[in-house]
Amino acid sequence: MSMLTRARSPWDRSRFYRIEGVDLPSVTTVLDVIAKPALGPWYAKEERRYFEAAMLEVLSKPGARDPEFVLSAVVDAVGGVKAADREKQRAATIGTAIHAGIEWQLRTRLGEDAGAEPVLPDAAAWAVESWKDWAKSIALEPLAIERTVYCEACGYAGTLDLYARVEGALTVLDWKSGRAIYPEAFLQNVAYRHAAARQGLASAQGLIVRVPKLVDDPAWEVMTVPETLVIDDFLAAVRLWRWQRQMEGKPIGDLRSARPCRERDRSERVAAAVP
Repeated sequence: MSMLTRARSPWDRSRFYRIEGVDLPSVTTVLDVIAKPALGPWYAKEERRYFEAAMLEVLSKPGARDPEFVLSAVVDAVGGVKAADREKQRAATIGTAIHAGIEWQLRTRLGEDAGAEPVLPDAAAWAVESWKDWAKSIALEPLAIERTVYCEACGYAGTLDLYARVEGALTVLDWKSGRAIYPEAFLQNVAYRHAAARQGLASAQGLIVRVPKLVDDPAWEVMTVPETLVIDDFLAAVRLWRWQRQMEGKPIGDLRSARPCRERDRSERVAAAVP
């Protein structure tokens, strides 16, 4: 039995899985230790845009020569611009709808009770139809959806998006939303594959499937996880994450074994390669 929980501090976004009385950090929590430089310029650009819009609004008002008035008005205006921008972004978001549509399709194929088919906005419906064409072209056969996997020896857990056969090969697939597939997504997939194998879900390959999050994002794409990546690459991030957390006096979860079980990876992949 597993249960996903958050760290006790409201300022700590870390998530842990409670599995058989053991707290294990989530894969995505561990990968937060990796700096994401691509997001830095985006954040800066967004903040600058908010500020410029606020200044133009404030300086056009009476009293703009009073420094205290300008400071107070800019603070209020920035808050208003952010709220308006959030509403605009929410209206343009299709990623959640696409995920819902794909999950419904997969659960239906597995014969699960998926409920009523979700009503999707046009852009999301188009993306799901495109995904269905791709799934058919690769003979996608879903085997497990949203499955919690873990490796107690390595000290982590996570929830893989899909375990399936792709053209006959057992595969772990991750769905990503946005404009690009970032490098840490490959480490995440490697971690899921290693943990999934511990639960009897061995795989021959990993795939990252990116779907558009906003209506103006590029069309969806598929990338294969390089076979040169191994579980020890992810465990390097685990070790760094633990060290950083310990230096900050934060919990790292429970460790009952300090010896990773990576020696089984090769035999599991060979076995999984046989349809």
